[in-house]
Amino acid sequence: MYKLYYSPGACSMAVHVILNELGVQFEAVNANKPGTKDRSPEFLKINPRGAVPVLDDDGQVIREGAAIIIHLLEQHPSAMLPTSGRERDTALEWLMFANATVHPGYSKMFFIMKNVQDKAVQEQLYKAGAAQIEKYWQEIDERLAKMPYICGKDITAADILLTVFANWNSYFPVPIRMGDNVKRLLKEISSRPSYQKALKTEQVEYKAAA
Repeated sequence: MYKLYYSPGACSMAVHVILNELGVQFEAVNANKPGTKDRSPEFLKINPRGAVPVLDDDGQVIREGAAIIIHLLEQHPSAMLPTSGRERDTALEWLMFANATVHPGYSKMFFIMKNVQDKAVQEQLYKAGAAQIEKYWQEIDERLAKMPYICGKDITAADILLTVFANWNSYFPVPIRMGDNVKRLLKEISSRPSYQKALKTEQVEYKAAA
């Protein structure tokens, strides 16, 4: 059985949702100390980097989110990651865009929150970071004007991962604007039973689709 180590509302939620979508048995384990956002000593023994998600697949420990998603969707074939051809290439491209472009954009915002004390400097950096993230959402919005999901007619892992990121907007004191097509996607994905189940387990409120 799979064991997923997560932090509530973090990028690990995408793996949580995907496991729910697949309908496979797994154990969800909060990587944090009770009542805190600090990683537990037990988790740090598994991943000294301190990052989530981590998946234990019968003793095989995988520590990177995109690698975990690909691993799961190769073990359990699904439209969330087509098995071959142009469709697979497109799904992988947008999964990597979410993981390696959009996610670092938000990571910079969290770095500012934790490490910049000067309020004037912080505000300037927040605005610059938000402007860059808005460009990514604008690109996504334009694509969604032509198709129901980021890769076409079917939901893929990228749609789920982007929906998780969008809920982080409320953490920052500057607005991060998203278009109507993005909001449509967020509402649909976050309303799925698999997503609602993950939100309930992790005790997270979804605000981005409002």
